[in-house]
Amino acid sequence: MRFSILLLALLPLFAQAQSPTKSELSPCGTPPGLSPWLLEYFARPGEYPTRNDDTLKAAVQIHWVGRNDGSARFSPNSLLDAFCRLNQDFASTGIRFYFKNDWNKIDSTAWHNHTTTPQGIAMMLANNVPGALNAYFVSNPAGNCGYNLPYAGVAIGHGCAGPNDHTWTHEVGHALSLPHPFIGWEGKSYTFSTPTPTSLTYDYTHFHDTLDTQIGKLDTALVEYLSGSNCTIAADRICDTPPDYLSNRWNCDGQNKSLVQQKDPNGATFYSDGTLFMSYANDECQNRFSPQQIAAMRANLLSEKADWLTNKIPPPAIVGIPTLLEPAASGPALGTVLRWSSVPNATQYVVQLTRIANFSAVEKEYVTSDTSLVLGQLVANKTYNWRERPFNEWQTCTSLSPGSKFLTLASSSTVEPDAEGWRYYPTPLPAGDALQLELPPSWGDAPVQIALFDAVGRQCFEQHFSPKNSRCEVLLPPVADAAGVYFLSVRGRNGAKSGVLIR
Repeated sequence: MRFSILLLALLPLFAQAQSPTKSELSPCGTPPGLSPWLLEYFARPGEYPTRNDDTLKAAVQIHWVGRNDGSARFSPNSLLDAFCRLNQDFASTGIRFYFKNDWNKIDSTAWHNHTTTPQGIAMMLANNVPGALNAYFVSNPAGNCGYNLPYAGVAIGHGCAGPNDHTWTHEVGHALSLPHPFIGWEGKSYTFSTPTPTSLTYDYTHFHDTLDTQIGKLDTALVEYLSGSNCTIAADRICDTPPDYLSNRWNCDGQNKSLVQQKDPNGATFYSDGTLFMSYANDECQNRFSPQQIAAMRANLLSEKADWLTNKIPPPAIVGIPTLLEPAASGPALGTVLRWSSVPNATQYVVQLTRIANFSAVEKEYVTSDTSLVLGQLVANKTYNWRERPFNEWQTCTSLSPGSKFLTLASSSTVEPDAEGWRYYPTPLPAGDALQLELPPSWGDAPVQIALFDAVGRQCFEQHFSPKNSRCEVLLPPVADAAGVYFLSVRGRNGAKSGVLIR
């Protein structure tokens, strides 16, 4: 997996502030239902593989959805935190996730803020990648924190994907066959003073194992007794998840139990278990899957979702953080080059840039596979702060480096020669003007190769010159007339020089 600066780094300002908050969204849009696979598993669990001594390594394809203009995408740094949390939550299951490919960048305001499930269906069916759990990060997933489509993927809202949120974990649980422990109560309010029914009907339109558009398609769930006497046929049919009738977000006490007391159809009273990721307890309460839930997920992954699995061996752990090398104190307002040291086993870096010293608000974020980055236009005479975070497709539980800062200087056509006498000017270079090169005197008048590359790394000019008195005058072709940042390379028999050219 190798990120391209063009694809990800040269994006407009990332924004999350306008996304709905957790309190404005329903906990989960995945309605009740027991999949045919899960019913078969319950009937013959011993016939399904488990490989309990193995770590199952499953692919995730990230779909990074923004508006039509590419703005308001989920912060890369926040996405790394969310993926770290997902793997931490699944650590006890023996399932580990990794990024299958580069994050798929989608620009669609309608999908980024979709208000209905059918819009999400269209988004997923148009963009899904085979052989992976497809995860879509959007501003508004149909009014929910997230949802799972068994035949397509999961959608996660920005406001519910913080470093301590478990929405992604919850939806992946659904994707691996798990229902809510309170199945049948979705969309209903429990009232202690009302007799508890023995069964409930529910609507699973759009959410069965295949696309199902029949509106109002109903099924029936038996209500689970506290004694567990009907646990194999009632609610989620998982016997080590106790009864739970609460289908709205709820808080827990010091023992991670619900504050709301409930009673089963026989009148036995209880409080719901808030530790389960598949409940609607607040994130602070949740911390586990039950052993039987884990067994079901592993069996589902090894059978129905086996194409997600890989035998790849994860690389060694990422050690350390980048050392920020350049600029030391200042840089041009257009074309400042950031450079940093590589980190062992890291293949990508998130770069954050802001004028706020404590990074409380980040103005720009970039993702790149390189150890340098050329910045676009910044505000002149301002102090900018920047920092870095390394990661790879397997490991995102990494730290940001300490910040460094530089002052932006107004662009100037005066360029001072370096210690060897090398310089090029003017910069910025007006279209149609010749670029003047002064080569180190030690190079003499031996032939040199001059090449120009655009910001993507594509070569747009190459020519050999014979300097006169260590000087060259180069008239660039029209292909290099477009405004932007270019990379200049000059090679001679006695050395090589390079620089950033602004048009």
